[in-house]
Amino acid sequence: MSSTRRLATSLLTAVASMTALTVPVAEATAADPNAVIAVAPGGYHTCALLRDGRVKCWGSSMYGQLGYGDTDNRGDNAGEMGDNLPTIDLGVGLKAKSIWAGFGHTCALLDNGAVKCWGLNAYGEAGIGNTAIPKDSIGDQSGEMGNDLAAVSLGTGRKAKVIAAGSNHTCAILDNGALKCWGSNYSGQLGNGDNTGSKVQIGNATGEMATLQPVDLGTGRTAKAVTAGADHTCAILDNGTVKCWGDNSPGQLGTGNAGTNGGDNESVASLPTVNLGAGRTAK
Repeated sequence: MSSTRRLATSLLTAVASMTALTVPVAEATAADPNAVIAVAPGGYHTCALLRDGRVKCWGSSMYGQLGYGDTDNRGDNAGEMGDNLPTIDLGVGLKAKSIWAGFGHTCALLDNGAVKCWGLNAYGEAGIGNTAIPKDSIGDQSGEMGNDLAAVSLGTGRKAKVIAAGSNHTCAILDNGALKCWGSNYSGQLGNGDNTGSKVQIGNATGEMATLQPVDLGTGRTAKAVTAGADHTCAILDNGTVKCWGDNSPGQLGTGNAGTNGGDNESVASLPTVNLGAGRTAK
């Protein structure tokens, strides 16, 4: 295990115990193209989506999660923010529609339906099909962003509608309502029913993303929304029910029991929905 992976593992333990890795969205009312319409806080970094589709990030860049082609922190010295903070190169003519930040990686849903991720990739969370050094970090060196950063392979002809990033895993709802997740699967948070052997990590080997199967949500079921925690994932389905899978040690899946769900040959389709109350559904 590389020093980057060891450090990521040790820091993750601390961060997961004290930080909710979620993304609050703030709608801007001004027509100003510089208005911030979404903010994504990660483990030790933060990103903002501007109205015109540009993205700016600040904080720790230990793994290149800021996407500036270096490991320089930003926002910790005078004169680094505001107009002095550059925007991220997503590729010629490409803009972001939404952003998410994990523990040490960042993902953007682009205006063409593609997904690009950068930063920590020790578990395959960037979805580029390679974690061999130096590919266990993306965006920490020149020549790794912009057109040089490949989009995540979502399947032939597929585009993404919604994305979410957990500590070390990433999920996307595709244009057909299917849900795909990749990265760390130690707790079954990818929902593929197998978190053993090579399935402990997905997206870290050549060809894995192109053949990645959607999460089995149940016959005829599709996903409307998805969010990811430290080591678990939750989705609102098309019928308004909620299903969660992955780590459940303190009951975060809402299934009324403890223990991992979604691994060990356990499909998400077989899991119970979260009990929201008689006749209640989620929006």
